[in-house]
Amino acid sequence: STKVASDVAKTAGYRLLTASFDWTTTVDKGSNDPNFDGYFPAYYTEKRNQDCYLSQPMGASVISLATLKSAPIKWTQLSELSAYTLGVVTGYSNGKEFDELVSEKKQPVQAVASDPVNIRNLQTGKTRAIVIDKYVLDYTLARQKGDNRIVVSGPPVASLNLHVCFKRTPAGKALRDAFDAALKNVDVPKVEMEYSMLTRNQWH
Repeated sequence: STKVASDVAKTAGYRLLTASFDWTTTVDKGSNDPNFDGYFPAYYTEKRNQDCYLSQPMGASVISLATLKSAPIKWTQLSELSAYTLGVVTGYSNGKEFDELVSEKKQPVQAVASDPVNIRNLQTGKTRAIVIDKYVLDYTLARQKGDNRIVVSGPPVASLNLHVCFKRTPAGKALRDAFDAALKNVDVPKVEMEYSMLTRNQWH
């Protein structure tokens, strides 16, 4: 997502500068810190659409259920997961249906600060299963030199578009409009494929 956003910004005549934080801090800084113009990658939610000027989709996220290979979970409907406490990251949206089950107390979850903590809890047996973007899972495991004990169980929890959330200010709107105009001239799937091939070669 950073590579895509950087290429789009360059096409629009800007230079993208980024910093990485846990998600709660990211949202806070991107929304309130005068040193930041926004944050990404963000899923669409009705509240976020009111709080931000959301860009057009700059990619997609396949949210999955990850388990240990030795203890998979077979499911087809989200309601079937209510028997398990699932690891999630604080502040993440995991699709409208899943989020509603959580808010209605029908789906128990264990919320942690970040994806790496979530994965570590799965690896150490503290959590039976975690909800995570498949690309984030692959990326994190590759950085750890792999872990073939972890697999994706069942269908996607949700498939969501990714956006940049620009501050809801006149300057934020101008940046969003410039970003969207430049996005039309960037081949996002090509950028993603080239980046994936480059990083895979570096890790291996």
